[in-house]
Parts: sequence; structure tokens; C-alpha cells
Amino acid sequence: MTSFPKAQAQEPFFLCYFETTRNCNLNCPYCMSRTSPSPGAKTLDTGEAKELVLDELVKVSPNTAVAFSGGEHLLRPDAYELLEYAAKKGLWSFVNTNGKLLVESDSVRRALRATEGRLVFVLPINSVDPEVNRSTRNDGTATVMQAAEICRKEGAEYFFILTVSRDNLSTLDRTLKFLKLNRVPVLRAPFVPRGAGRDFAGLMFDCSEMRQVIHPALTANPLAYISFTPFFASPEVIAETWSKFGVRISGLGCQAGRAFAAVGAEGGVVPCVQLLDSGCVCGNVREKPLSEIIGSSPVFNSLRSRSDLKGKCGRCRYKQTCGGCRALAYYKSNDLLAEDSTCFFDPENEATRSKLEELQTANLGKFIEYIKYNRPWNELF
Repeated sequence: MTSFPKAQAQEPFFLCYFETTRNCNLNCPYCMSRTSPSPGAKTLDTGEAKELVLDELVKVSPNTAVAFSGGEHLLRPDAYELLEYAAKKGLWSFVNTNGKLLVESDSVRRALRATEGRLVFVLPINSVDPEVNRSTRNDGTATVMQAAEICRKEGAEYFFILTVSRDNLSTLDRTLKFLKLNRVPVLRAPFVPRGAGRDFAGLMFDCSEMRQVIHPALTANPLAYISFTPFFASPEVIAETWSKFGVRISGLGCQAGRAFAAVGAEGGVVPCVQLLDSGCVCGNVREKPLSEIIGSSPVFNSLRSRSDLKGKCGRCRYKQTCGGCRALAYYKSNDLLAEDSTCFFDPENEATRSKLEELQTANLGKFIEYIKYNRPWNELF
């Protein structure tokens, strides 16, 4: 049985993923939110979404954003009402969408009006190869590229999210080079066997694939540095840089329980969206206030302190600025505090430095320069 330390201070920036629905207009083969059998409990209604989630998020941090997701959030009848409500509460809204409704309707304009511009669209792309992308997302690349162009023309901010699995390793480097060339930020998400993905556990990558393919491709793109593990930039330089530029995030490694949390369609709360529907659920907003769950849950407290991380993550110099991917650790070992077995760095102790520290520290400056001069990142971070 793992013991957990007491509460730690919250980070200044906080992002809550809110899977408002499991309904979708695509049928991706390993969709995280599609479960069988269904959860049984009812989806949070409009009033519950406002009172139990959005009202509570304002209490967590004065600098909070909510990522409306699903399923497809824009399919909810009250989708724009919730966006408008979030904006009135002072929240930035990220809308994680497959892009179809952005192409087929006036969703971009409606969302911009509802949020008064406090809006970022998050568009999925797993590969620049249309067939590889289709095999992972039940859609080619044309939809998401059209959606990105519409966002650009309408003045809506956007970035891409890329789920990394063995299905797209062959095109990962090419995809990240394409995004780097176009100066569009990208958030990497490791594939985990959640939801429909439970039947595809063999798509999880391993340490060798991380070392040889994934890490070099990500390292070469400084605009992929949020929630990036393993991350070997100098902790001392990070602290100095954060102080100099007033950056309001704890680090660039795993953000689970620190700057990230997630609420499921039926109200379950976890430290990371990839842990919804798992054994890591820390409570339900119908039973306890969301701000209390985030602030006092032993699991959240443990992930904030990282003093109980095990194995190589526990003895690592980069424990506070990387921490290993907690979702991968959980799905590989059924232990949220276990070492991240996909990491190829095996330190002797906390004095051991990675050979990649100098390179990633240098690239850190490029990331800081981008967020310093580009909205909304200079407002959020």
C-alpha cells in the first residue's frame, strides 16, 4: 500500500480537461472515452457542468483554463452556452475537437463569439500521411487541415495534439518536422489502453522506441515541450528562466496532478485525462466539490510533491521538472507512482546528469521565446 504526503501548494496555471460527453461523430478504433459497457451514470447536465465544474475551477487557481473534450464537445446542445459561461467566469476555453464541425458549420465563429476570443482549438493529427492518420483516427488529414485553415482565417488560436503509438512511429519524425516548419505548437499524448483502447494494448511503445524514435523527434521541436517526458533540461536553468520571465508553470514534464486534472462526463475526477475510467479516480463532483478533490486528494498531493516516486524516477535529478509520465507508469504497472518504464535514462542517483541535458536546455530558450511573444501563451503561462 502506497502512503501519500500531505497537501502541497497549487501551481499558478491550471488546466482541467472536461470530457463533457462520450458522444462523437467519428468512430476511432481506440477512442479513450468510448467504453463498453457504458458507465451507467448520467452525463453531467448543463447546471451540473456550470456549478460542479466551471464554478469550482475558478477556486483552484486565478489562472485556469478548461479543455472541453469528449467524445465531441460541440455535439452537446449546450456546447456554446458552456463556452460562454466559462468565459464569463474568466476562464480560457480549449476546445478539443476532431474538426468535422469546424469544417461543416460555423462552429469557429460561434465559439469565438461565445468566448469573446478567450478560445483555443485543439486539433488532432497523428500523422501527415493520410492513410496512417486514418488508421488511428477514422479520418484522413484533410479535415483537420481544413479546420486549421478556417481557424487561421477567422483569427482563432489553435494547436495540434498528437497521440503517439506504434501505429504512427514510422511517420512521427516527418509529422513533427512539418508542424515545426509551420510553427504550430503540438502536445504529445502517449497512447494508453483506456476505453476502446483496452483491446489495443500492444500499441503502447517501449523504452527502445522512446530512445530511438520518439524522443529524438520531440527533442528537435521546441514547440512540443509541454507535458514532454522524459525531459532532461537543467532544473537549475529552468528555475532561473522561469523566475526571469515570470513563467507560471511548474516544469515541462508530466503535469498530472500538478497543472493538469480531468473530469469525466459522469463527474469522475483524476489527475490526468488518460486516467479517467481507471482505478485512479479520486472522487466525483456530484459527491464532493471539485476544488476540494484537487486540493486535498492524497493522489493529487502525492503527484504534486513527487517525494514518493519509485525506481529510477524516484532517484532522478529531473524528478521535479520531468517526473516521468504517470499515465504510462500506471498502465504499465498498475501503480501511479512506479517508474516510467518507457524512459531510457537510468540514473545512479540525483547527481547523475543525462547526456541530453545540454541540448534540451538550449532548446528550452526557443520554447520560452515562443510563449513570451505569442498569445494566448503569454497570458496563460
